[in-house]
Order: sequence, then C-alpha cells, then structure tokens
Amino acid sequence: MRWAVATLFVLAVISACGDRSGDGVITPAPEPPDSEPSIVGVVTDVAPSEPITGDCRTPGPDVDPDEPVTSDDPPICTDPNSPILGTVLIEEDPGSESGDLKISFTVESGTAVLVERGGDYATGTFADLAAGTSVRARSDGTLMESYPMQTTAATIVIAAS
Repeated sequence: MRWAVATLFVLAVISACGDRSGDGVITPAPEPPDSEPSIVGVVTDVAPSEPITGDCRTPGPDVDPDEPVTSDDPPICTDPNSPILGTVLIEEDPGSESGDLKISFTVESGTAVLVERGGDYATGTFADLAAGTSVRARSDGTLMESYPMQTTAATIVIAAS
C-alpha cells in the first residue's frame, strides 16, 4: 500500500511540472509553483529555435569534440527529437544601462508557460512570449553565471494586460 501511495505522489509531482520526455506531449502545471521566481521582468528578445536539417552532417559516436573546425565544414544537423523551442531574454530593468539582472532562458517542450488573468491561469505557448511582455520566470535549477545568466526555464508566467 505504501508503494502505491508513494508512486501516486511521484506521478502527481511529475505531471505538475510538465513533460520533459521529448515526446511533444506537454502537461503543464495548472498554476505556478509557490517558490520565488528566478526573475520578474520583461521579455526583451525572443529567438525561436531554427533546426538545421539540410546541408549538414550527423555526428557519429567517434567524433572528436576537440577536432579543429573551419568555416568550410558543414554544420552539425539538429537532433530531430530536440525539445528546444527557442530562447527568451528576460531583463529585470530593461532601461538600466548596466548591472541589471538579465537571464537568457531556453524554453523546451516541457516548460510550463502560463498566462495569468485575474488570479486564474491558462496554458500559454512559446508564441505568447513576445518582446515587451511582463513575466515571472523560474529556472530548472541550474544557472550559468555569465552575463546574462543562462538557464533552462521550468515555468514562465505571463502577466496578461
């Protein structure tokens, strides 16, 4: 009985976080987690993923990552099962000349994009993330400390106007 309860709990937690399996089926959280967002700010740049499928080479298991590369080499083909939808740059204070918090989020098929309207949440899409949109975003936990910081988004909540 304990195993059944534990299994149901784990399945409930997984389904509340979205699907990162890459199968294209997204089960977003009905509302954002209670944790503090990584950033509250404005989307200042959106870059949809542009898969490379033509005139490219598929890397094999014997490819040396330290092999020299030239501009004459064909690009590496994009993995057709890649969950990446694109990236969004979110700035805490876009008017700041320097030093404001900026995070570049990779948005995947498992990222929960939610639209908040009057305290209720609806499922959003990557296409809803437009420049000038006010958002609250949470990282999946790993932040690369560059400027701007880089991470994968777990949740992005769009504040509907």
